[in-house]
Amino acid sequence: MITQSNSLLLETRDILHKWLSLATGAIMIFFCFINVVMLNQVTIGVIEGVFGLLNLYSFRRSLLEKTHEGHHYMLAFSMTAVVLSAFYFADLRAGAIYWLLILPPLYCLLAGPKLGLFYTIALSLPAIAILFIKSDTENFIPYRSILNFVLAYFLSYGICYLYESQYAKSSLLLEKMAFQDPLTGAQNRHALRLFFDHFNKAAVDPFQEEEQEETRLLIIDIDHFKSVNDEFGHDVGDSVLIEMTELLHYCINNNRVYRIGGEEFLIVLTNHTQNQAFDFAETIRKTVESSIFRTHQQNIKITVSIGIAQLNKGQSFREFLRDADKNLYSAKNKGRNLVHYGSMSVTEAV
Repeated sequence: MITQSNSLLLETRDILHKWLSLATGAIMIFFCFINVVMLNQVTIGVIEGVFGLLNLYSFRRSLLEKTHEGHHYMLAFSMTAVVLSAFYFADLRAGAIYWLLILPPLYCLLAGPKLGLFYTIALSLPAIAILFIKSDTENFIPYRSILNFVLAYFLSYGICYLYESQYAKSSLLLEKMAFQDPLTGAQNRHALRLFFDHFNKAAVDPFQEEEQEETRLLIIDIDHFKSVNDEFGHDVGDSVLIEMTELLHYCINNNRVYRIGGEEFLIVLTNHTQNQAFDFAETIRKTVESSIFRTHQQNIKITVSIGIAQLNKGQSFREFLRDADKNLYSAKNKGRNLVHYGSMSVTEAV
């Protein structure tokens, strides 16, 4: 599937975690002041103050750098600890139980549907026990309270779960429409631009300590593809494009295959030296040359020309396509069925 789009989802969740840390931290500090200064509930106030400051610290940290991996665990734990302690220590009439009802949807949003359900069930056990102990024992009120609480508690999770499930399906469909070529199933130019933006963002990230991997681009063009359409028809030409995409996916064994034009494809190679990229392009060229494309009862032989360019930090989207295109056209001008990377080239003219 389209791996680049996942970065948008992660970025959205990072924003949610960041601002939720600020909101929960501010609310906890507010209740800390109320409980300590006005109500003399020191125990509850101290717990709220500690976790409130922890959430504000996480918010400040997220402003300076990316949200750390365990942020959602800290958020879920801090909110659970504060709400459960307030429910346990405070009078039932104070209404702390109302805050329990917002935790299941937050668990679902923070941890995902499956892990969120586990958190929801885990919290329900001590909450039901406390509610039973603290409820009035007359007229079966504990049982009525527990029944109402359980129904409202799990219903709040169920609503969020249904929304999240439908949202995930819709997002998957929209993602496919936006970033996938409808004919071949390869990624399209929009997905390539998204990858490029992510690459440049990572390249300038001051908190990224790891050395940037060498990234190179292969632009692959089917030689004389117009003659295939003219001789066999566009249906056969489309089938050749589909088979070409399958062959490229087999060679690279990842999702970094893009269709950027009619018969032009692009492959992203990470952590490849110049010689490794050239050798890999040669492997693709020879594989295509030796393959027979069987479509519509037609056996078709084709070749490809490949241009290679290195993707540099700060390079614009147009610049890196232009560099790879320049090497591609050099390969075509030298006779096609050729890999070209600067002064390096291997010719098998057709």
